[in-house]
Amino acid sequence: MGSPKAAKSMVKHAIWRRRLGAPLAAVLVILAVFMFSGQLAKGPNGVEGSPNKEDLAIATPDQELYTGNTELKQASQAVGKGGTAAPAQEGEVRTVGSEPLEKESPPQYPEGEEATVQSVQQCTDCVPTTPNICTVLDQESKGSVPYMKCTPQNGTSICDLSNQRFDICELCGDARVTGQSSTVIYIPQHRASSSEEWSIRAQSRKSLPWIKKVSVKILNASQPEPRCTSRNAMPAIVFSLGGFTGNVWHDFSDVIVPLFLTAHQFDRDVQLVITNNQPWFIKKYSAIFHHLTRHSIIDLDADDQVRCYPHVIVGLRSHRDLGIDPNSSPQNYTLMDFRLFVREAYGLPAPQVDIPYRTDEEDDPDKKPRIMLIDRAKTRRLMNLPDVMRGFDWFGFEVVKADMRVDSNFDEFVHLVDSCDAIIGVHGAGLTNMVFLRSGAVLVHIVPYGIEFMADGLYGASARDMGLKQVKYSISPDESTLLEKYGLNHTVIKDPEAIRKSGWEKLGELYMSQQDIVLNMTRFGPSLLRAIEFIM
Repeated sequence: MGSPKAAKSMVKHAIWRRRLGAPLAAVLVILAVFMFSGQLAKGPNGVEGSPNKEDLAIATPDQELYTGNTELKQASQAVGKGGTAAPAQEGEVRTVGSEPLEKESPPQYPEGEEATVQSVQQCTDCVPTTPNICTVLDQESKGSVPYMKCTPQNGTSICDLSNQRFDICELCGDARVTGQSSTVIYIPQHRASSSEEWSIRAQSRKSLPWIKKVSVKILNASQPEPRCTSRNAMPAIVFSLGGFTGNVWHDFSDVIVPLFLTAHQFDRDVQLVITNNQPWFIKKYSAIFHHLTRHSIIDLDADDQVRCYPHVIVGLRSHRDLGIDPNSSPQNYTLMDFRLFVREAYGLPAPQVDIPYRTDEEDDPDKKPRIMLIDRAKTRRLMNLPDVMRGFDWFGFEVVKADMRVDSNFDEFVHLVDSCDAIIGVHGAGLTNMVFLRSGAVLVHIVPYGIEFMADGLYGASARDMGLKQVKYSISPDESTLLEKYGLNHTVIKDPEAIRKSGWEKLGELYMSQQDIVLNMTRFGPSLLRAIEFIM
C-alpha cells in the first residue's frame, strides 16, 4: 500500500491532473469543432457555402453522394454517431441537416443497355480567362480523361443561323432545359435590360417544317429564373429525331453523323435530350447511342423537369450529305473516324484486320469473295434477279442476299455486313450499310438512268472517305424499264437534263420511283471483274 506520505502525494497529483485536464480537453474539443465546422461549410467540391439539395445532386444518376470527397464522407460518418447526419444505407433517403435527398432512379436505357456509374470532380482552381479543364473519372477505364468546358463569350451571339443546312445554339454557363415547353433558357453572368430569343429546328435539315422547334431564350434582368429541379455537371445536346428518319440513309446522314460531329468530343460524358423522340430509333441504334453517352437519354417532350447544365448545345452540326469535312470540324474529324467509331460501337474487328477473303484465303484455298446484294422491294428493282445471281456465281462470288424486312435484328445484320468483302445494289438507302464494311472492301454502285449526277455526292465520295473501294456502273437506256414505257424519242430518254431542270419532284417521280432495271450481265461483267481485282 505504501506510506501515508506517498499516498497523500498521489492524491495531490490526481487533483492537479483533473484541474489541468478538463480545460485542456475543452480547448481540444473547441478546436476539433472549429476545424470540422470549417470543413462542413464547404460543399462536396470544396466550394464555400452550406450544402443543399441542388449542389449535392450534381452527379450522374445513381452516383454516390460523397464521391470524390473522402474527408467529408468520414466527417459525416463521425457526426452520424451523434445522431445528426448518418450516412444512408442503399435504398434509404439520405439527409443533410433537416433536408432529405432522395437517391435518383437509375437511368433508363434502351432495352439491353446499362448505364455506367461515374464520378465527377469539379474544378476549384480554373483560370476564368481560359477554358476550364475538369477531370472525369471513368470507372470503365479506371482512369481519367480531360473534359474541356466552354467559356462564356461576351458580345457573341449564342445562336448561329447562317448555315444553309442547320441552325445551332451553344450556351456556355448557366443553361436550363425546361421539359415539355421545348425551351432552353440561358442566364448570363451580367444580365441586360433586354432579352433575346431564337426558335430553331434542332436537326441538320432545318428546312423541314414538321421538325419540332426548340426555343432558346436569354433572360434579361427583370425576368425570373426557373428553379433547377436537376443539376448536372456534364454538358447536354438538345436535338430532334424528326424529319426523314426511318430511311437508313437519312438516319445516318441527317442524325447519326451530325450527332457524332457534335457529341463525340465529350467522350461519352454528355447527356442527350431529344425532341420528336422516336423510341424505335434509339432501340435500333442503341449500340451507337451507348457509345456516344454514358448518361440516360431524356425525352424532352415528356419531361417535367428543369434540368440545369454548365454547357448546352441546341441543334446538330452537319457538313454535307453523308459526309464530314475535316476542315470544318474543330476536332478535325473525318468520315474514316466516324466509320471506325461505328465499328467500335458494334464490337467489329479492329481497323488493321483485313477484309474476310484475305484473312481466310490461306486457310481455305477454295474460298470465294463474299458479296452482299441489297435487294430492293418496291422501286429501282432488279427485274432479272435470277440471271444476276447466276452471273455472280459465274464470276466466282459467294452471294449474301440482304433483306432488312427479314433481317430485323440490326446488330446481327451489322455483323453480317462485316463478314462480306463487298456490297452491291442499285442506288438507294440500302447502300448506306457500307459503313459496316472493313477498310479495303468494295462498294459496287449500280446507278439508274437519269440520276448519274447525284451518284457520287450521295454514295461515291462517302465510300472513298471511309477507306472503301468503289465501282460505279451506270446503266444504259436499254437496261431501264423507262425505255419500254416512254419510247426512245421521249424527253425522259433523250434529255434527262431537261427533266432535271424541271425540278426535284418530277425527277424523283420518273427516275427514282417509276424506274426498274434489267441488268445486262455482259455489259456489267467488267465491273464485277474490277471488284474482284480490288478484293484480291
